[in-house]
Amino acid sequence: MQVAVVITVKNEARLLRQNVLYHLGLGMAKVFVYLDHTTDNGAQTIQDIAAVEINNSVAAETYRNRPYLEKFWDNAEAHHTARQCLNTFDALQKCKTENIDWLLSLDADELFLSSKDQTLTLHEFFKIVNNRGADIVTLKPLEVVARKMVYQNVMKEETLFKTQKNFKSKFDQIYNNIYDPYQKEYRRVPYWLGHTMGKSAIKVTDNIIPNNVHRYTSINGEPLHIVDFGYVLHYHIYDFEDFIKKYQNFKERPDTFLSGNKIEGLKSLWIKLVNDSSYSKDYLKAYFKNNLLFNTVKLKQLHKTRVFNIFKRREPAIITINLPKQILTASKNKK
Repeated sequence: MQVAVVITVKNEARLLRQNVLYHLGLGMAKVFVYLDHTTDNGAQTIQDIAAVEINNSVAAETYRNRPYLEKFWDNAEAHHTARQCLNTFDALQKCKTENIDWLLSLDADELFLSSKDQTLTLHEFFKIVNNRGADIVTLKPLEVVARKMVYQNVMKEETLFKTQKNFKSKFDQIYNNIYDPYQKEYRRVPYWLGHTMGKSAIKVTDNIIPNNVHRYTSINGEPLHIVDFGYVLHYHIYDFEDFIKKYQNFKERPDTFLSGNKIEGLKSLWIKLVNDSSYSKDYLKAYFKNNLLFNTVKLKQLHKTRVFNIFKRREPAIITINLPKQILTASKNKK
């Protein structure tokens, strides 16, 4: 069973080598990296690793003769997610020629996890989904808990993850107050900040194309057998430097998603704030510490219900995942 991962990156030098070494340490055969207007030294951090193929993002003209990809090549200039979908499709074609069975499409801040107990191997995972007749495997996200202002190697250092955004009991819901300096008021928002749609593993031999960066469809419109199984560890806004980098990148992007929906909410606020020259770096550091960092008080809230924070939660809000730390420690200095 041959498995590969495709990653589209822009200025992810802090994460890229960790990501690649982790996935190769799991037993993946190949990592396809597409550089999307990258200006940092991310490519140099992985160029010594033999199982990595590095390319620039696919030009829209490459697949302009494929009408079923029009949504992506027609929007490739403006939308990074359109370029990401083209890159995934391009990697799928490479997998077919290299006899790779499954392809995972992830971001640089995401890692594949087969099971919460971390005992299911990569081969066992894909044996199970093959036996279930899966064409697509949907991976549920687990979001990192940001406990440091700055990490050196977050995928090796941080082991605590949020389990889900919403809970069955209203008393188990967790909220944070995020300050809006423009309106001079706090927004009450869920403790979960990133996407909830997860990512996917794609069976290479099927005629599958992206629908967006989270979901896939068949070229001819035939139904696909989709299995929900496995997880993706999402290192979303994991420290102050990542917070600044992420929303500086978004400044150059349209104010709508590829779907046409407008970018609103916290993302819109933070794009404006991080790129506002009237706010100093010291202010932004204090803002991150006070609003996004999980201090001692916020960490305690993850263990108790909202009823005076004294009753045990019915559903756990956090989980400890040690596998990246174990693999990256073992793979240190390996090529």
